[in-house]
Amino acid sequence: MMIRSLLRQQHQSTPQLSSSIRSISTTPTLQQAMPAPKTSSEEPKTAQKKVIKTKEKSGSASKMAAKEAKTNRLVDLMTKAYDAPITPPPKVSDEEMAIRAMIGRNYVIGSFKRHNENNHDLAVKIRMKKHAMKLLPKEGEIGDTPIEGEKNTVYGKWRKAAFKVNGNWGPPDSRPIPLLTPPIEGFDASLYMDAEDES
Repeated sequence: MMIRSLLRQQHQSTPQLSSSIRSISTTPTLQQAMPAPKTSSEEPKTAQKKVIKTKEKSGSASKMAAKEAKTNRLVDLMTKAYDAPITPPPKVSDEEMAIRAMIGRNYVIGSFKRHNENNHDLAVKIRMKKHAMKLLPKEGEIGDTPIEGEKNTVYGKWRKAAFKVNGNWGPPDSRPIPLLTPPIEGFDASLYMDAEDES
């Protein structure tokens, strides 16, 4: 209540401004420093003429203007493409949806089968490799002979070569690349690969 009464007193004590002046502060010193607005009777209104300045463009200026117009056109085109409404796919009958579902299901089943066969093949090869490495003769066993001019023996050299890791090894070339869509019947990728190589 006390704040309201103080605000009312302050409001009544400050001089009122005309509606045409906008002021941030209500202190009297700032209001007196502001110039008085011109009234309509002091100065008659006259239509002002627009002065259009024409400059002759040099060769480089015209090129810059053409380049800027081209970039603006490309920006406008890209903006329109970005803001284009998304067209919904056409409605499909229930029979077509059932066929598509069956094709997708069979593709997923076939992909899993191929994936499992490849993983099983790799797992068997890794197991065989580990077993073969265990069966390698150890250094110093019967039949091991030292190599002339070296500290190693024949069995030791075999083991070192077998346990050496090849850093350049990668997945085999025969491994299929995962695809997002089912394979297309009658599609031969080699035809298109040859065309890309030639160009």
